[in-house]
Amino acid sequence: MTGAQDLLDIAYVDVIDVCQLKCPTCVRGIRLLENSSGKMPLDKFSAVLDKLKSEGYRRVGLFNWTEPFLNRTLEDYVAEVKSRELICWISTTLSLRHIDNLEDTLLKKPDVILVSMSGMDQQTYEINHVGGDLSYVMQNLREAAAIVRRHELPTSIVLRFIKFGYNASHEEQARLLAEELGVYFEVIEGIGNPANSDFRKYNDRYYLDKMAEAASQTSPEAIGQTCALMFDQIAIDCNGDLYTCCAMPTHPSLRIGSYLDLGADEILLRRWTHSFCKACTMPRREATASDKERLYRAVSSRLHSQTA
Repeated sequence: MTGAQDLLDIAYVDVIDVCQLKCPTCVRGIRLLENSSGKMPLDKFSAVLDKLKSEGYRRVGLFNWTEPFLNRTLEDYVAEVKSRELICWISTTLSLRHIDNLEDTLLKKPDVILVSMSGMDQQTYEINHVGGDLSYVMQNLREAAAIVRRHELPTSIVLRFIKFGYNASHEEQARLLAEELGVYFEVIEGIGNPANSDFRKYNDRYYLDKMAEAASQTSPEAIGQTCALMFDQIAIDCNGDLYTCCAMPTHPSLRIGSYLDLGADEILLRRWTHSFCKACTMPRREATASDKERLYRAVSSRLHSQTA
């Protein structure tokens, strides 16, 4: 059991392995991560949640590289999260013709539903959300907002506008829609250029090559810096496998191991010493006293297991 000072932020868990869209700025969208029929059994998900809670995680996001509402029993997974008094987040495009379990899922009271959009007309929307239908988004968003109001649910719906250079003029219209529906609104900067995306380079070979190039480099962690994605968050796929972080794809080269089979100390140490982290350009922070204590504990645990 972790101490109070070690309370962690969020675990991203993909309980399915599919997204219907083909966004050019997403490794799932361009199918570097292939869709499959994979789905985490509910009993395994429950075991994952128990372990997450014991390790101090406070929030569970039922998303990372997938569309949660393609899970036809999503409400059962939300219920498992909430039954453990954990905060439940869902991120979705809502770009589905009909979501049969939309109301059932909302009635389980997820805390936050993020709805990503990248345009207020179909022509603009589909530049990034390739294969999406804005009319479906609007219909489902209005219905979700109505369900929350009708049942006086505590769920916060957030309309998240992904801003690129070509769609900046749509920001105000999206903001007004959020005001009309009584939902929250935020803007995030889009990564890459949907019209000229180079995301296809981010295959498994790319990460292996980066690791080889960085082999002789000094890791930022070796000079007292740490990554919040490593220390405060965790990413798990529908097989229950753990990866370096939520910002990187679930490629074999970035796999840490089976989450349920690894202790918290070993997980941290494997992530902290992963070869790719030397090459990663994600922002670091100065290591806190808690960071250093956790690392010391992890190293001590590894040494003890090796000498036992």
